[in-house]
Amino acid sequence: MQQVILEVPDVVRPGKTASNSAVHTYIVRACGEGMTEAGIRDSDLLLVDRSELAAPGEIVVAALNGEPLIRRLAIIDGSFALQAARDGFPTLKVEEGDELSIWGVVKRRISSLDLLPAAGSQAASSH
Repeated sequence: MQQVILEVPDVVRPGKTASNSAVHTYIVRACGEGMTEAGIRDSDLLLVDRSELAAPGEIVVAALNGEPLIRRLAIIDGSFALQAARDGFPTLKVEEGDELSIWGVVKRRISSLDLLPAAGSQAASSH
């Protein structure tokens, strides 16, 4: 997974303002096919809120033993687990001695329309 260098105000549509949580929001580029059945495809941009506490059922950006992942958070047999949204990808149950870090909750997938520059901004032009 690779963090993309974009500021949240740069992806807000014209006429809309960034929320107060924008300070705690970042964008990542998905890498891999493990979440395709949840609508997240390889190279999609995802808006992630690191201020929100993750709850079971939410899609999170996490690291399990140092490996960055985008998965659905679950509780299985009283332990945290990270579930893929595609057949053929195993559920990763957090065992004793494992290190799980939640880096944020995925709030939405960003479409290319969201990346259009706001009116009056200093966007790169072709002249």
